[in-house]
Amino acid sequence: MRVVGAIVGLLSTVLLVSFGIRSVHPISAEAQQPSLLERVLTDPRLWAEDAFAVFGTLAAWRAAGETHILLYPDRVVSGSKSDKLDAARQRLAQLAPAMQRPVAPLRPPFAAAYASAVTARAPGIRPDVQRLAEDESYRAVWTRPDAQFLRRGVTTRSVIEAYGKPERTTTEVVHGQGERRPEVLTLHHYANGAVVFVESDLAPTPGVVDRVVLDVSVATALIFATTP
Repeated sequence: MRVVGAIVGLLSTVLLVSFGIRSVHPISAEAQQPSLLERVLTDPRLWAEDAFAVFGTLAAWRAAGETHILLYPDRVVSGSKSDKLDAARQRLAQLAPAMQRPVAPLRPPFAAAYASAVTARAPGIRPDVQRLAEDESYRAVWTRPDAQFLRRGVTTRSVIEAYGKPERTTTEVVHGQGERRPEVLTLHHYANGAVVFVESDLAPTPGVVDRVVLDVSVATALIFATTP
């Protein structure tokens, strides 16, 4: 029986080699898993359709030189600060045309999540300049009357349940002008800092995520098949 088994094994090897067939190693389950950043950026528990529309146009933000964006429940805010209103308007003039460019090709996981949102929601998102209350800087802002980007009521606890503990947690004190009490922000960093969930001590409900800060370059490299 051992001899027969050996002969069968030898014949199998000869056939595989003769026909150019090589053994195929299955891809590990770990290798097939999406990255943490991909999971965050496609999670409908965190984001409404307006956010997906913005993510689908991030290549344009990057092409216009934007490095970070801040996503609130009702608006998206440029990371670029200006002390003067005119400077912020100039920045908006640079960003707004970029938003009109054709959408760059999306990688399959993101095309499935973003394509319909970009078509249906992106045209209604309008640019503006607003003064951010916490530090009184002027920023380029994108919003719409019924906007919802970050879902309201997302908590830090739910983020940790979904993605694990943050890689690091830091605090930042934001001083405004006048006698207004400084705002203390707690920042929970994920994906090597590419996405940061921010709590504010001025929020009416403790533990609720006030905004999310996203690294435009890192996200763009992940989302799009080709990037400018």
